[in-house]
Formats: sequence, C-alpha cells, structure tokens
Amino acid sequence: MAILELKEVTKTYNDFSVVKGFNFSVNQGELRCLIGPNGAGKTTSLDLITGRQKLTSGTVHFDGKNISKLLEKDIAVLGVGRKFQVPAVFKELTVRENFEVALTDKIGPFQNMNPFTKNRSRKHFNEIVELAGLGNRLNDTAGFLSHGETQWLEIGMVLMQKPRLLLMDEPTAGMTEQETEKTSEIFKELKGDHTLVVVEHDMSFVRSIADVISVMHQGSMLAEGTLSEIEQHPMVKEVYLGTEGIH
Repeated sequence: MAILELKEVTKTYNDFSVVKGFNFSVNQGELRCLIGPNGAGKTTSLDLITGRQKLTSGTVHFDGKNISKLLEKDIAVLGVGRKFQVPAVFKELTVRENFEVALTDKIGPFQNMNPFTKNRSRKHFNEIVELAGLGNRLNDTAGFLSHGETQWLEIGMVLMQKPRLLLMDEPTAGMTEQETEKTSEIFKELKGDHTLVVVEHDMSFVRSIADVISVMHQGSMLAEGTLSEIEQHPMVKEVYLGTEGIH
C-alpha cells in the first residue's frame, strides 16, 4: 500500500519548471532511492513533499491525506521526517542534549509528566542512541564529532520524532568508506518499520540499500525499477550512469 503519492507535481519559477508532471509513489516500509543528474529536481521534490516549498500544480498525498497545502510544521506532525544534506545539529550542546531536544519537542511538556510516557521515551531514546552508535559520545559536545558521527546524530534526532516517512538528502556526502558502510547498516535496520526515500549520488551506497530505484531527469520521472532494471535501461545509461552501470 502506498504511503506517499505525488501526482502530476510541478514547481515553476519564472516560467521555468524545476519539477514538471512528476509522478512518484512509495509503498509502506519500502526503501526507495531517488537518483539523477544534478539539477534533475530531486531536492526540490523533497521540499514539495515536506511543505518547505509550495507546489505550482499537482498533489502530494501522505497516508491517504492530501498534504499539498499544509504548512511544513503540520506535515512533520503527521509523521514526515527530513534530514538535510548539511547536518543541522546544535553544535554547542552535548550529543545527549541534542537527542533530548529532538525527543522533548515531539512528546511535549504535559506528556513528560506521565511516568508511563517517560519510560517509553527512555526506551525509545536508548534504542536510537544504540542504532546511531553514539552511546560512548553522549556527554561530548556535538561540535567535536566527526563528520560521519554528526550525520548519525542528525539521523537519530529525526528518528526521535518517530516519523513514519524518512526523507534523506545525500546522507553519505563527505563520509569515509567505513562511515558509509555503517550508514548502510543503519538504513537496512530502519526499513520495514519505517519508509525511507533517499536522494543519493553514491551509487555503491545505492546498490547496498535500495529496494527500488527512481531516476529523475529534467524534473520528470525517467525510469523506475530494481537495480538490474535501472542498470540496463538505455536512457538511464545515456543521461546518468554511462556504460559502466552502478558500482
């Protein structure tokens, strides 16, 4: 069952369409990679899903609800989480404090008074810290984390919000090979319980995580399918992958 549907979505600036007639559907629990050349409209599409930008035309449905005209904060409350390409963490706070800010922002002060809710929140907190692999860095200032650790911290902060849909914009950008491998393991563990849409240029990372790959070109859907189907698609080879495929 589709949890996310974009129908004929278009975003135009001064008569230039960055996204045009884009149709995109993602099933519950799926890990979808969205790839394509620079300027294809991938990040803009994430902006339109989250309400960061408004559509020129078309509709976005999340869990059967038309969210096209909702505010960004209201879409987040419905269960849509977003990680940006540049990590947005509080560098002057400790890792623990960053996680706590993300968690407290979701559950609210009145729910904090409920012991049962507090226990569930503590369990959720511990699970996310373990998934992110930052248990031994909780008391360290976030500004001293490595690039990969900072990315994992932000992923963890998004997960504290318990989103049903996670939108990740180039999560492995700037990571070492070892950090990328760990990020791959995190995403594999998340899929099923969460639905993920990952915009990514690292094709080896795409190979390691994707259930289905969607390819954008000039604002529209060029192709969609499994890894092998995308690798063999003649137009994808021509405009993006070249003759060597995904490595």
